[in-house]
Amino acid sequence: MSTIHDVARKARVSVMTVSRTLNAPAKVSAKTRKTIHRVMDQLGYEPNQIARSLVRKKSSTLGIIMPDIKNTFFNSWFRAVEHAARLLHYNLILCNTDENPELEISNVRLMLGQRVDGIILIPHSRESALRIRRSQLPFILVDRVFDDLASDCVSTDHYAGAFAATDYLIGLGHTRIAVLRGPGVLYPDVERYRGFRDAMERKEIPIHSQHVCNCEFQEALAFETTTRLLMSHQRPTALFSFNSLMTIGAIKAIRTLGLSIPDGVSIVTYDEIPGHAVFSPRMTFVQQPIESLGQEAARIIIERIEGVRKGEFSRVLLSPALVVGESCRPCGAKSVYSPVKH
Repeated sequence: MSTIHDVARKARVSVMTVSRTLNAPAKVSAKTRKTIHRVMDQLGYEPNQIARSLVRKKSSTLGIIMPDIKNTFFNSWFRAVEHAARLLHYNLILCNTDENPELEISNVRLMLGQRVDGIILIPHSRESALRIRRSQLPFILVDRVFDDLASDCVSTDHYAGAFAATDYLIGLGHTRIAVLRGPGVLYPDVERYRGFRDAMERKEIPIHSQHVCNCEFQEALAFETTTRLLMSHQRPTALFSFNSLMTIGAIKAIRTLGLSIPDGVSIVTYDEIPGHAVFSPRMTFVQQPIESLGQEAARIIIERIEGVRKGEFSRVLLSPALVVGESCRPCGAKSVYSPVKH
């Protein structure tokens, strides 16, 4: 059976360098790590994880608590975190909260009991973050942050993305724009609505209260709300959905009513929807830098755990991009999009 000394000898590095690669990978260059892991594979060397955890008092495990595993945005984000963590030889434990604050607190207790080295949290409630902070365990907030809670955090500039999407619709002549949003308590929801509101106010366009709809980020509620909106006397000419699940509900409602996109109503969504590349017409959406959100979260928390990152907390704000498709048309003009007839 190969030993750590065999690995060091074949890789032409010190035993200490091999040990650091296993226990503190952030302190070893990527080139050296790659060489050492290649040699480990060649020799069939498998470090004793339990023994390492006892010696280091670390488990090389991160806890991930996220709010909705059905949401494709969070699924894609988790894959990015997993890939980044794997490169630094950290394992993950995943918990889903279904946007339930009580379940979220329960998951926090579970993570603390599992002796994870750190937690990546997409919170529903501030209390969850406070409980982790009281435990003094390293953690980072992703996507949803709290201005009055000091912590590492990574998020998208939700305000800028919503402002750009709304300004695009206004530029097409739309003034009756309905928004499908959440309850107005989560950071992304608040910031996206603020971006929508400011874009409307800048052009002195009134916002009608009946066009600001709380759909709880749920597909079913978005279906019901969109049906009601499109059957009303003050029917909107455009919809701005604040997440992909609500967008799916809205699209189902539009089709159920026998309307088309964009002839019946224009629609913009925050985050791409599943199969957007083959969706007809192609959707216009605000694209978040999902890969960067995952990579930055993993990098910052692991550097904090390993002692590479010390002192002041980091607050990373990443820029989104508006991807223009065919789901919007100028208000009052004939659509340039011709749907395929079956």
